[in-house]
Amino acid sequence: MLGPVLLLTVIFFLHFVARQVAGPLLPAMEAELGLSHFQGGLFILCMGTGFFISQIGAAFLVGRWGYRRCILVSLWGAAVSTAALGFMGSAWALYLGFLCLGITGGLYVPAGISLITVLVRPRDWGKAMGIHEVAPNMALITVPFLATAVVAAVSWRLGYLLAAAVLALFGAAYLFFGVDSEKRPSPPDLQRIREIAANPSFWSLGLLLSLAVGVETGVYSMVPLFLVSERGFDLADANQLLGLSRIPGLVMVLLAGWITDRLSPSTTITLALALTGTAVVALGVGPAGWIAPAVFVQAAASACLFPPILSLASRISTTENRALTLSLSLAVAPVIGGGLLPAGIALAGDLGSFAAGLVGAGLLTAAGIGLVSPLKR
Repeated sequence: MLGPVLLLTVIFFLHFVARQVAGPLLPAMEAELGLSHFQGGLFILCMGTGFFISQIGAAFLVGRWGYRRCILVSLWGAAVSTAALGFMGSAWALYLGFLCLGITGGLYVPAGISLITVLVRPRDWGKAMGIHEVAPNMALITVPFLATAVVAAVSWRLGYLLAAAVLALFGAAYLFFGVDSEKRPSPPDLQRIREIAANPSFWSLGLLLSLAVGVETGVYSMVPLFLVSERGFDLADANQLLGLSRIPGLVMVLLAGWITDRLSPSTTITLALALTGTAVVALGVGPAGWIAPAVFVQAAASACLFPPILSLASRISTTENRALTLSLSLAVAPVIGGGLLPAGIALAGDLGSFAAGLVGAGLLTAAGIGLVSPLKR
């Protein structure tokens, strides 16, 4: 079943590129359309909100439509949304476009990951998920370079039009070559949802995952804007630094699993939060010589957060509720961490200091250490 896993990994990569390219393109979008930094930050928030909506809806749709149809809808829906973004000329139209991109693109995640667990033998799940998780890390590396190339060639609009064409092409490929399964998940039980929501540990987990998403992709989306607006970087140089800094993440996400087993999930999370928070603060207020090291440390440390958090998460719920608990907590994270946090940094930039926004994000990340003890207990 290596072929289907590789195809799904490529599809995941394309979805991640379509969502994450907004950050490296924001300086060019703001310059052309005359937008404020906060308006640019709201694009990310709208996309995160759409992603949240899709995660809630997908729990019902996958059982009703099946995996294949959900994946096709996600590909072609994201293709239409990204194509529309390439033609839109007002902030309000772009808000709607990013919301639709979050909804359609986010539909892939529960369908694709669930399909892998059906196609692959349980003893090979770890290897299959390891291959699949290469996609977001590769996307974070390649997106800044792709954004720089399209802005230099034509404009930011070309990036979304190209993404739309590739997504549509892979939709056609999946129509003919994609696999499906008759085994469909049961729709979520509303009683279980209420039980999970009543557990205080669920909210601690949701906030912790929100911080992890925030310092990995939320800060990521704001770094080019900060470097160009306040540190005098050229857009190409800012995106180059951003892309190169994500290369160690490919190794760190694997190393984090080994460290988690050696030290314990709670200790690994604490160390990663402390390092990441310190790096974000240093990026905001440190001298020029600290910028590149801070970006690299922030990228490497934030990549270490997800393996131990997901490991610790398995202890806070029953076997029957575990998958639904993770699904609901991961649905909240893109809104808080991937949306509200970068929007807050962007607002600080409009008020005169991106640095203040980054310091606040760094301190908030470090404060997340306080969420570890309740989960540990």
